[in-house]
Amino acid sequence: MMHMMHAIRFSAPCGWLTLTLGTALVGLILGTSSTAVAQSSDSLFASARLAAFETGDYERARVLAYRALARSPNYHGIRVFVARTLAWEGRRDSARAELRSVLREAPNHYEGLKAMVDVESWSGRHQSALEYASQGLEYYPDNSHFAEARATLLQGLNRPEAARSQLTAILSADPSNESAKAELRSLKGEQMRYNVSLSYRHDAFRGGRAPWRFGTVALRRSTPIGSIIGRMQYGRRFSTNGLKFGIDAYPSLTSGLYAYVNAGVSRSSIFPNYRVGGSLYKSLPWSTTAEVGTRYLNFGGSGTLIYTASLTKYYGSYMFRGGAFVTPSESGTSVSGNGMVRRYLGSSRLYVGVNGSFGTSPPDKDRFEENFRRTRSWSVSADAQIPLNYRTLLGASLGYDFEEFPSRTQRRVSTTVSLSFDVSPR
Repeated sequence: MMHMMHAIRFSAPCGWLTLTLGTALVGLILGTSSTAVAQSSDSLFASARLAAFETGDYERARVLAYRALARSPNYHGIRVFVARTLAWEGRRDSARAELRSVLREAPNHYEGLKAMVDVESWSGRHQSALEYASQGLEYYPDNSHFAEARATLLQGLNRPEAARSQLTAILSADPSNESAKAELRSLKGEQMRYNVSLSYRHDAFRGGRAPWRFGTVALRRSTPIGSIIGRMQYGRRFSTNGLKFGIDAYPSLTSGLYAYVNAGVSRSSIFPNYRVGGSLYKSLPWSTTAEVGTRYLNFGGSGTLIYTASLTKYYGSYMFRGGAFVTPSESGTSVSGNGMVRRYLGSSRLYVGVNGSFGTSPPDKDRFEENFRRTRSWSVSADAQIPLNYRTLLGASLGYDFEEFPSRTQRRVSTTVSLSFDVSPR
C-alpha cells in the first residue's frame, strides 16, 4: 500500500511535468514555424530582388517571388515587385493585372500606386496614369512624387493651364523644389508659341437644297497665363455670303480654376451681329472638371441668352462629357443636352470619338448661330484626330442632323476637315 501511495505521489508530479514540457515544446514548434514562414517569405523576396537587379533574370525573380507569395499571399510589396519585372519586359497587361489586384485590396498602397502610374505612362495610357497620380494625391496630399507626376502628365496631355496650376501648388508648398522650378520654366517656354488652324465644313441637305459651306482660319497664341485665339470665319448659306470675326481666351485664374471668354462680330445676316460668352471651369477630384457659363447672341435687335453647364470625366484612356443648354424665351424655356465619348490612343493628339445631342437648341457654340425656331432636333457624329508629325494635326468629323420646324423637317449630313500646325519652334 505504501509503495502504491509512493508511486501515486511520484507519478502526479511527473505527469504535470510531462504535460508542461509538452505544451512548451508544441508552442516552441508553432512559434518557430510561424517565424520560419515569415523569414522564408522575406528570404525568398531578397533572393528574387537579387536575381532581378544583379543578374537581370526576371523569370527566376518571379519564380522566387511567387513562392514567397504562396507563403504570404497578402505581402503586397512582393506583388508590386512582380508587376514591375513584367513591365520591364514589356508585358504591361500582365503587370497591370497584378497591380489592380493589389489596389483592390489596398487602394492606398503607395508603391502600388507609383508602379501603376509608371506602367500606364510607359503604355502610352496617359489619361489613366493621370487618374492614378490623382488617386495618389488623394491619399498622400503632400507627396511631391505624385504631384510632379501629375504635372508632367498634364503637360503631355496638352493641358498646360492645369499643369501650370499643379506646378505652382508644388512650389507653394516647397519653394526649394528645383525639379518643379525646371518644369515650370520649360512649360512657360513651350507655351510661348503660335499655332495656325484651318477648317472647312460642308453641310449637304436632303431634298436638293443648296449646301451650306463654312471655312475658318484661326491663330492661337499660347502664353503662361493661358491661350488666346483669334479667328475669322467665312460662311455661305441661303445663297448669301458672310464673314464673322471673333476672339477666344482661356485665362488661368488660380490653381484648378480657369475661364473661357468669347466675343464675336459680323455684319452678315447669316451670323449674329455680335455675341459674347464666358464659362468657369473647376477641376474636381478623380479627374473630373465642371463648367458653368452663359452665351448671348444678338441677331439685329433680338437677343438670345443661353445658360450652359457641363461635366467632364477622364477615366483611363477615355473622356466622357455631358452638357445641358437652357434657353429662356417669352414663349417658354427650351432645354437641350449633348454627350460625348472620346478614346485617346496613346496621347491627347490621337483620338476617336462619338457625339450625340437632342433638344431644341444647338448642341455646341457653332450651332448656336443657326435657327432657334426649331421644335425638336437630334444629331449624331463621329470625329477623329491624328498627328501627321510633331507639329501638325489632321482632324475630321462626319455628322447627321435631324431638325423639326413648325411646317417642315430638315435632314443634313455635315462633313468637316481641319488642319493645325505650330509655326514657331518648340
